[in-house]
Amino acid sequence: MIKSILKFKGWKNDRLNVDFEDSCLKCLEEIASKYHNEINFINAYIGIGFYAIKTVMTGSEKNQHYKLKVKVKYYDDKSKHEYKKNTHRQKINI
Repeated sequence: MIKSILKFKGWKNDRLNVDFEDSCLKCLEEIASKYHNEINFINAYIGIGFYAIKTVMTGSEKNQHYKLKVKVKYYDDKSKHEYKKNTHRQKINI
């Protein structure tokens, strides 16, 4: 079971940075997907502000070692930050 992103203790100044490492690429892809879905769900129900999430996955297929970095930031005014979008990047060396 994945812990809710809002329950992480690393929040500082409306920002959260969390790193995951695993030998299973698919597992990390599922974690990234679940956190993106959670942020979209939260944003659908909050009024003025919103959360933006960025996920970056890197690793080596040869070494079976992958890293997922999750960054979340809360913006208190949607109208001023509408250009902020949720993003996911992936760079895996074969």
